Amino acid sequence: MEPLVEVELCFRAKEDLSPDDTLEDLLNKTTVAPALEVPDSRFKDWFPSLSKYMVMSDAAVGGLVVYGDEFDTKLFKTVDALENVNCTLLHDGEELKSGKSTEVLGNPLKSLKWLVDKLATQHKTLKKDQRVSSGTFVLPPSLTKGAWQARFDNGLGNVDLDVK
Repeated sequence: MEPLVEVELCFRAKEDLSPDDTLEDLLNKTTVAPALEVPDSRFKDWFPSLSKYMVMSDAAVGGLVVYGDEFDTKLFKTVDALENVNCTLLHDGEELKSGKSTEVLGNPLKSLKWLVDKLATQHKTLKKDQRVSSGTFVLPPSLTKGAWQARFDNGLGNVDLDVK
């Protein structure tokens, strides 16, 4: 009812991930792609005011993820290099927002690590070929009709989404 647009990175596990994995291990065990996530909810003005419990019970984050070309995460020579990814979000060619990967727990790999560790507490594993969106670089605007584009630096390229 009220979809948003989030600028994110999308990681894919090249093998099963373990809570014993360090950030360096995760760098070596994943691929990365630029992404736009479109979370939605049945509630008006749901983000960021709706509690995390209501968001989960509503399956609000179960929307859509559009991702671009996939690269070995080792494209980034070090874990710290993932703290320096910048992105600009455009709508119909007009720049709306710019953001940086440090908005995602300081480094998107930390977000992935948090998820791997949380799954382990529930006796679950992030399996080979499963994908995870990292968390948004910017406070997400509402999704509206038109041409959306996220432009990433560091050789990651662009992600395009056309909403009719």
